[in-house]
Amino acid sequence: MTLRSHLRNVVGLTIALTAGCEHSEPFRSEDYGADGPLTPGPIAQLTFSPGQDLTPAWLPDGAAFVFTAERLDRADRDRCFAFMPAAGGSISRYACRTTAADDTINVFEEATMLGDSIAYVRAGTERFLPGLGPDRQDLVVAPTADPNAARVVQRIPFTTAWGATYDMISHVAWLGPGRLAFIGERVTYPRACGGCVADTVRVGLGVVIADITGPAPVLTRMPDGDSASSLAVNAGGIIVIYFTRNGDTRVFRRAGSQTDTLFDFGAAGVVRDIAVNSGTCAAVVGGAVGSATSSDRGGALFLVEGGVAAQVGDPTLLYRRPAFSPDGNRLIVSAWNSAPSADLWLFQLR
Repeated sequence: MTLRSHLRNVVGLTIALTAGCEHSEPFRSEDYGADGPLTPGPIAQLTFSPGQDLTPAWLPDGAAFVFTAERLDRADRDRCFAFMPAAGGSISRYACRTTAADDTINVFEEATMLGDSIAYVRAGTERFLPGLGPDRQDLVVAPTADPNAARVVQRIPFTTAWGATYDMISHVAWLGPGRLAFIGERVTYPRACGGCVADTVRVGLGVVIADITGPAPVLTRMPDGDSASSLAVNAGGIIVIYFTRNGDTRVFRRAGSQTDTLFDFGAAGVVRDIAVNSGTCAAVVGGAVGSATSSDRGGALFLVEGGVAAQVGDPTLLYRRPAFSPDGNRLIVSAWNSAPSADLWLFQLR
């Protein structure tokens, strides 16, 4: 079966699920076993936690994936890395900054893996007297087997040689051994009224390339990457960087020194959060578009193959951060429903 015919089946299943679904009492994490999702199928929900399950990323061999999981079983509610088998099931292990709750809210996020190494962003915030943003934040590289054995690559915030100051970074991706790409962001904390809780607004300023082979990173600005809102890398053979821009309906592709348009979603809406594998692009389109805020839960999920886009998944969900397995046969994405939390969903594509 070709991917395109399988996508037609997935779209048909989406319609059937939407028509017949009922919202019942959610399952607890201990209700499903070690192998496979609770309810198997070409579209399957993998996590059922009342906390946040975010930003999945695959191990290089495709045997498992890692995601940022909020630990509601701990008083500090740290966001740790959780590792799960490729087909879903029970979490095989957690990687947290501390083994027990403490006075700091620690967050691990933006994981990307190459060989036996993981690059990610870690942040810490005072638990009892929190400020508007993290008290400290770093881009680090560590062994995947022990994410805490980390080497700091870049302290955040930082100012570059070309004069840009970045308050946060996102969408970290390996370009090959010793090279990373990421989006540098500006962060503000506006309030809708004098007594309102401050929101967090993150705006992508540009794509940065980091050579981390030496004791200090060498940063360069990627041409044509200004105002980037997401990026993805296809590092097989010639390195290709795919990216989106704030408020734009197009997915851009940069290979060598040339940038062109891979796909334009047009009337479907603004595109962000992309993943690319073997000629297939997954993209989040529409939703509460604009600057990335703490209340932005994503948009519709599309797959693009051969220049044709098809919406997939439950249209009542809001999707974020799709991630293809290395062989391109599976797609995992974080999704929000009416509940104030996000879970992971698996799409079996082939």
